[in-house]
Amino acid sequence: MVILVTGKPGAGKTTHAKKLADELLVNGHAVALFDGDAIRQQNDDRDFSFKGRENHLLGIAIQVRQLQEHRPETVCIVAVVAPRTEWRDMMRAKWKESRLVYLPGGSLWAGTDYEVPLEREFHVYS
Repeated sequence: MVILVTGKPGAGKTTHAKKLADELLVNGHAVALFDGDAIRQQNDDRDFSFKGRENHLLGIAIQVRQLQEHRPETVCIVAVVAPRTEWRDMMRAKWKESRLVYLPGGSLWAGTDYEVPLEREFHVYS
């Protein structure tokens, strides 16, 4: 299972994802946390263009899929800014099963927008 936590910058995605991971660990689940900001920093990725953002999310989706292939019992929590429905769909299509958590609030960069998730996105994707 993948839990995709998304929202605008500053909405609390990382905080929420860490608390969720801690709760799952306490209850005996194997957990892997993928934080979009940390991954960008680790990869020294500063490409915030439209294509750069899409590639960043695709790269994370593929990393998660690879982990699931080797450790299917692991709950993967992905905390990222994924402002476009098509990008969230693209990510979730890489995974066997996923659930979306959207955190309202936060703020956007000048000249950008965020597509609030559609009702269909909140259903388990499998």
